Amino acid sequence: MNKYIELMRPKQWIKNFFVFGAIIFSKKFLELDSIAKVVLAFFCFCLISSSVYIMNDIKDLEQDKIHPKKKNRPIASGKVSIKSAIIEMIVLIIVSLSTAFYLNKYLLIILLIYFINNIIYTFKVKHLVLLDVISIAIGFILRVIAGGVVINVELSVWILLCTLFISLFLGFEKRKNELKCLEGDATKHRRILDDYSIKFLDDISNIVCGCTIIFYSLYTFFAYNHKYMMITNIFVIYGLFRYKYLTEIKDLGGSPTEAVLTDTGIIIDVILWGICSAAILLFT
Repeated sequence: MNKYIELMRPKQWIKNFFVFGAIIFSKKFLELDSIAKVVLAFFCFCLISSSVYIMNDIKDLEQDKIHPKKKNRPIASGKVSIKSAIIEMIVLIIVSLSTAFYLNKYLLIILLIYFINNIIYTFKVKHLVLLDVISIAIGFILRVIAGGVVINVELSVWILLCTLFISLFLGFEKRKNELKCLEGDATKHRRILDDYSIKFLDDISNIVCGCTIIFYSLYTFFAYNHKYMMITNIFVIYGLFRYKYLTEIKDLGGSPTEAVLTDTGIIIDVILWGICSAAILLFT
């Protein structure tokens, strides 16, 4: 049973917390009905994203076998057969889409778009320079939109832009880490890496990092009648710079999830950001 849970990559579910963005910033995080709907949406994204991971593992089986870390994944290591993986993937898709249909028809549409986007990514776009990372970023935007749809909240264009650019930042940092770690075997694992260079990725990463800070600042300035949310900018700036430090000095850019879940600095920063944001939204 553990191998099938491992195949779902539950550690990656942290990415689906983007679904909670709308409920936090809309001040609905104390409404039980809204919380229940967002939790169900989170559940749907966990299942559908796990099905995508399984699809990727099947498609990238040969490349994963030569990757220093990915070779230990259930399919690449032989612990789970391709047939069993396909059955698990189908079950996850059915449960996810069925739950979404019950919850909100627009959530169902968003999940279908998310899944189709990932199919296109897996079989085509992942081999197209820049578009590969943009495709991943679209997935994060869809998560945020889904969180707003299920509680009927209109999202600020600034928060969507912020989501886009922080996703691009994480994606380009991951590509850079793959180039550094895999060295001569980089293109054997991921052909698109042949079209990137560490200098180019470093430059573009710096650009999107700056844009993330700008768009989050604009969001905190324009989204509310007060300007107290701008206090939270310091946590966003520190978090981005801390992540940059981890990728450059500690070589943790290959797994954004690992960096977020294991680095004390980022964990404390996220907690403080959450407490500060909640306090401002509740008492102003």
